[in-house]
Amino acid sequence: MCVLITGIGDIKNDIPMFAVCYTIAFVAYILLAFRVAKDGESSDKTAFWIIIAFSVIFRFTLMPAAPSDDIYRYIWEGKLQLNGINPYLLPPNSETLAHFRDDLYAGINHKDLTTIYPPLSLLMFALGDVVSHSLIAMKSVFLFFEFLLIFIIIRLLKLQGKNACKVLIYAWSPLPLISFAARGHCDSLQIFFVVLALYLYAKRGVLAPVVAISLAVVSKFISVIVLPFFLIGKKPKYIFVVFAVIGACYLPFVGAGKGLFTTLFHFGSKFHYNDSAHFVIHSLLPDYPLIEKLITSGIFGGVLIYLYKRYFGKGNFLIWWRPDNNQLSASPEQIIINNDNIIRLSFFAIGTFLILTPTAHPWYFTWIVPFLCFNHSKAWLILTGTLICYYFMNHSLFSSLIEYEGEWVWKEVHWLKIPEYAPFYLLLIYEFFQNMRKQAKTEH
Repeated sequence: MCVLITGIGDIKNDIPMFAVCYTIAFVAYILLAFRVAKDGESSDKTAFWIIIAFSVIFRFTLMPAAPSDDIYRYIWEGKLQLNGINPYLLPPNSETLAHFRDDLYAGINHKDLTTIYPPLSLLMFALGDVVSHSLIAMKSVFLFFEFLLIFIIIRLLKLQGKNACKVLIYAWSPLPLISFAARGHCDSLQIFFVVLALYLYAKRGVLAPVVAISLAVVSKFISVIVLPFFLIGKKPKYIFVVFAVIGACYLPFVGAGKGLFTTLFHFGSKFHYNDSAHFVIHSLLPDYPLIEKLITSGIFGGVLIYLYKRYFGKGNFLIWWRPDNNQLSASPEQIIINNDNIIRLSFFAIGTFLILTPTAHPWYFTWIVPFLCFNHSKAWLILTGTLICYYFMNHSLFSSLIEYEGEWVWKEVHWLKIPEYAPFYLLLIYEFFQNMRKQAKTEH
């Protein structure tokens, strides 16, 4: 299926064929993922190396596939930096930058807006352009971080005494395969640093996981919601470390002033697409956008406070070190329980964001896939397949192009969200009540 998808070229030109290939690959994957999830703690070495070998083969097979239009902006912003220009200051359509335009310029989206990306992502764009001013070079940078991510997932699984073959749940998932190897999105950078922070935390690190999660924040801002799990119970100096790391990454771009976040606020306030729970709230309050935002933010904030309080209330951070001398004060069993807890709560936090976010492109859901190696959820696994419905919103069979904010975009098709999200929510509710029953039996 990877070979066939690569042969399509730009998947937007033949979405039905892409959907067939993706679905076949997903069915094969989901059967294997359920099998791996049920296996015991010991791993089969032959199976493990087969998983690793084919995770590499799949990705290199998809590398020549046509990327998304986001990658053209990555290359543009990398080129600007190498020429001493701050991407937060001038949009691509600025006449001041006209002499930098080349054959790749036409592929850039939202040419009237400056960059939305955090500074570490921008620095990686520059690195890619140093290697080569090409699509493959830029893809290679973020594919490199995905290979590092797979390695860290394996290390974390082994550290927890779990079956290393469970890395298949991420490594063979069609969603990351398409999002990174084929389409070339940059989210693998952020996911790598989040999982690295969890791994360093499991290794009983104190400073290192704080630095790693700070780097995740300046890769993609979503990581800020899991940052408190790494700070609760720690001395104030570690908060200073967070600001120091973030500040150091922003330092080369600080001349843009308020322009650092202009495009981020623009997208956050004016765009929504493929949303699920947020769409329900929006539909109930179509004429009250402020109340809609307050309700959505209130629900999300309430969930985060509950998760932070639950983590803090259980005294998880006290398991790791004594306040006086930072020496370990827990058994290996306690360490595993504690690390499971921070992984589970981070999983809930990111999952809640994806449910409530106004914009939910398929590659956003790659953020949750590594957690499925540790938190087995049929609901989230199935969603990584039903997300294929999103692509039909970009097809003339169901949708049409409309002008919005100066761009021609595909009109959102709300009924397509039913096959996309209904199986997910039904399974999620089922898993919730199933876990409640298990908890009741345990307490009994």
